[in-house]
Amino acid sequence: MSWPCRAALAAFLPRSICYLPAIVLAPPPKLRAARFSALPWRGPLVSTDLSLETERSSVRVTYQDLAQCEHSLSNLGVSKKNVDHGAAGAEIISKQNLRGAGVIGSARAAELYGLNILECNFQDASPNVTRYLVLARTANIPKEYEQYKTSIVFGLEEGPGTLHKALVAFWKRDLNLTKIESRPNRGKPMRTLGTEKQFNYIFYVDFEASVAEIPAQNALKELEEIASFLRVLGCYPSTRI
Repeated sequence: MSWPCRAALAAFLPRSICYLPAIVLAPPPKLRAARFSALPWRGPLVSTDLSLETERSSVRVTYQDLAQCEHSLSNLGVSKKNVDHGAAGAEIISKQNLRGAGVIGSARAAELYGLNILECNFQDASPNVTRYLVLARTANIPKEYEQYKTSIVFGLEEGPGTLHKALVAFWKRDLNLTKIESRPNRGKPMRTLGTEKQFNYIFYVDFEASVAEIPAQNALKELEEIASFLRVLGCYPSTRI
């Protein structure tokens, strides 16, 4: 199972990032990040018509795809409608024979549902790649001859310098961080401090080391002492597939 987690144009994919801990930390059988890949993003614009030039035209697009082509869609002057999946959007406009309707889908969806491909590579900029985590039921057993990355998610109590203290655990052991992102905690998005309500953030970090290495183990142990929670999402070879 592959899970999109970052796009070159969109920086990150918010809904994917938010749901990843729920998928990885679900009741058994749990999933773990086992590998990562980076694939070119190509979103064909397909339609029931040969063009989308009327003001009443609309394009169905997923939230992920919209992040890759929002400006291009705005330049078309069409209305945007959300859809859960590009293939589902293609099926809707085809079976309902909706005129002036398009979808950001795929060449395969256009073939299946008899749609016209108006543009093969409809995106705001090129090249554009999406990073995927490959999830598996079994965790990787690190091998001595390979370089590894580890992905973690953790929460912190509110206070001055708490994030600095968390990151120092890696700095002291010369562990290189390749990513850090913060997102509101979906389970508890707000916290109360006195009479004030503030966002409750969780942090996603990738670092270059495997959990089998002593420096990584010590860094995680130190982080666990100050974190409100800590989960290892996975440890995987740093070379992409």
